[in-house]
Amino acid sequence: MNLSFQQTYSKSKNNGTISLTTRQQVSPERLKELQSGAGELFLSSISKSQTVEQVMQVALQLGDVYKIRFKIDYSGSSRGYAYLQYLADVHIERTIKYLQKKFNHAQFKIAVCESRNIRKLLLKKVYHMTPLEVYEKLRQLNHYVKLVIIEYEPRRYAYIIIYRNSDEAGEAYAAFRSTISNFGPDAVVQWFDKTYKNRANLDFGCCQRVQRGEFDAQEKLYALIQAKCCCFSI
Repeated sequence: MNLSFQQTYSKSKNNGTISLTTRQQVSPERLKELQSGAGELFLSSISKSQTVEQVMQVALQLGDVYKIRFKIDYSGSSRGYAYLQYLADVHIERTIKYLQKKFNHAQFKIAVCESRNIRKLLLKKVYHMTPLEVYEKLRQLNHYVKLVIIEYEPRRYAYIIIYRNSDEAGEAYAAFRSTISNFGPDAVVQWFDKTYKNRANLDFGCCQRVQRGEFDAQEKLYALIQAKCCCFSI
């Protein structure tokens, strides 16, 4: 990383991702939005020979970048895609249009589109554990923002686990894949998106908020989920 990048961006590498993050001060409100994936762009068709610095040089022509997450393989070469966020609250469609022009002008074959920012996982077919036991095991596995539990049949539950952004959800997904047997022989974890929600006809609008003390009391928990909605969140 050259001197100008070192002065304005910090560089880190973790689990196949190179990240360049701004050193600028960001307001708490804006930082919360950015960490939740606000304005995130998806860059694809990045050649194996291109580096994160080369992509950033072009992206910076449109304004200050908050963060780029550049995916690499075991050899350190690009895996062909990255996630990019600008520091300012940008107009997504206009930014995509002009950034695409910048890449084309630089003769990069990179394609730009809005990131889906999928940050929810679905854990299902956990037949031999209570919601409280699942909750405790999830707390040990990784950090999440919110847990939504749906009772789709009497004493049968589906768990929607919500993370701050797609990167944290991706790390959690990898952790789940290696420890899924801890949730029982039939347990399955998968990405949860709008398509699945619509297909399953799920409605989170009526979900009851449960405090930790209430959730610890099993009798109280079962009383809460007798409501028509059969949904609660922690």
